[in-house]
Amino acid sequence: MIDLEITPPLQRETVRSYVYRMLYDNIMSLHLPPGSAMSEQEVADLLKTSRTPVREAFIHLGQDHLLDILPQRGTFVARLHTQMIREARFMRVVMEEAVMAEACQGLPESCLRQLYEILERQQKAADAGDKRAFFEADNAFHETVFSGCGRPHIWQTLMRASLDYSRARVLNAFLEPKEIPLSVHEDMLKAIESHEGDKAARLVRQHMANQETGIRKLMQLYPDYFI
Repeated sequence: MIDLEITPPLQRETVRSYVYRMLYDNIMSLHLPPGSAMSEQEVADLLKTSRTPVREAFIHLGQDHLLDILPQRGTFVARLHTQMIREARFMRVVMEEAVMAEACQGLPESCLRQLYEILERQQKAADAGDKRAFFEADNAFHETVFSGCGRPHIWQTLMRASLDYSRARVLNAFLEPKEIPLSVHEDMLKAIESHEGDKAARLVRQHMANQETGIRKLMQLYPDYFI
């Protein structure tokens, strides 16, 4: 039996987009864990729609490498591909170091205020034990730095290429003390404000190294989630 976390459709959201968004969010949050069996009819019943938009969403998610559609066997949430995770981490390190160096040359005051607001939001999420909100704020911090440097499309490209890495980070959030990424973000912001490019780059490497260590532990704890 499939279990979905369901939220209402957005204003003017099409059925097709809504079904895709619900499935995407449940997969990315690991509410639907890697390897979970999927059923068009069950999803259609849960979302109170026909099977057609569900089938279309399955195809789209298959193209995203988030679903494995296997003829004669069924459809399953894709397992985490270790090589894709390694490559995504490499891209993140290279691009984030470069963008942090740019950020240390100066960000708009409005961007700095936004980063402080995100840190406050992340702290509140940590205090409340809200892992989803904490992870969303984590991403928002990095996205805001990229946008402040005039590189929003690079961030979007990284996100599209890092879906398995993002899922692994969500899983890691259940093991990693929340204070670790929060303190790193605080130190990154201080480095940006004091224009310390070398320190910011070192913090990026430290941040990614912490995640790499966590992901290696995950592969031992949840071997069925990885290929």
